[in-house]
Amino acid sequence: MLHWIFRGSWFAVYSHGFLFRIDAAMNRKPSLPLLFALAVFMPCAAATAQEKQGAPDSGVFVSEGTLDTYVGTYVISPGFEIKVWREGERLLLQATGQAAWPLQGISETVFRVQEIDTKVTFGVNAAGDADQIVLLTDGRETKAIRKQ
Repeated sequence: MLHWIFRGSWFAVYSHGFLFRIDAAMNRKPSLPLLFALAVFMPCAAATAQEKQGAPDSGVFVSEGTLDTYVGTYVISPGFEIKVWREGERLLLQATGQAAWPLQGISETVFRVQEIDTKVTFGVNAAGDADQIVLLTDGRETKAIRKQ
């Protein structure tokens, strides 16, 4: 991730432990060595940071039988639905008009959509069937009822 710092006649770029200051005055241009450093070290720093991050957390295992109870369509409001389906050992979620996202298990009933930082909680009734989901995004809960 790049961080830009602006200070009057100069600005700096900070990325992966490297700080580069660039003179942005109208009558001055960045020096050739600085441009070379930006071209060489920025991609190297990004590659090093990606190697350090490693593989994302794979979550907890939830049985295929349990996943099957969550499969269905959930209604947030008329015309806006969330479809949940299973592909192999994982669930996918797709809201009307949006991309599909894989769900990663946190517990038997709570999953996360890592790409959009959202938690999905499946509400299960006394019969053991999922009858609702609650989406938690940016501290805001949105409830969706299972379509019959």
